Amino acid sequence: MSALSKALRETAVAFALVLSTHAHAQPVTDSDTTTAAPKPRFQVIDGDTVKFGSQLVRLFGIDAPEKGQTCDDGAWRPGPLATQALERFIGGRPVNCRQVDYDQKSNPPVAQCLAGDDDLQSMMVSAGWAWAFVRNSDRYAPEEKDAKASKLGVHAHRCQPPWEWRAQQRGSK
Repeated sequence: MSALSKALRETAVAFALVLSTHAHAQPVTDSDTTTAAPKPRFQVIDGDTVKFGSQLVRLFGIDAPEKGQTCDDGAWRPGPLATQALERFIGGRPVNCRQVDYDQKSNPPVAQCLAGDDDLQSMMVSAGWAWAFVRNSDRYAPEEKDAKASKLGVHAHRCQPPWEWRAQQRGSK
């Protein structure tokens, strides 16, 4: 394992531990009054999609596992884990996105998004929770190469890239 990959892995673990201490659910007791919580202005939808109000935004240059996608012959579901990883990487910080394109199929904006100064796309691919989507850009290909070499996230399992999985799903209908 390269020094950079080892440092990224140690940083990702430390980062996840720090962030996980900030998000604790508060118990509801019989004496509590509950009201419907307002819908958040910002949401993580999945590992490569966020939502600002009603506007979906696809993360530029990456493709994360789909919610229903399985790996290891159906034994492992990476989609929800990729969603959780993106939530941890954001860690409650403000997210700023710069639109670079539109999704050709479903038409939401495609944007490069940062949480603070951290490139969320780079973080997802470096940690192995998304593939570089080289059909649109090779910007994150080096991060994917390092994640594969270190067997991080999806690269530690027998997983199809999501674009292949989606094509297979369309073909089986």
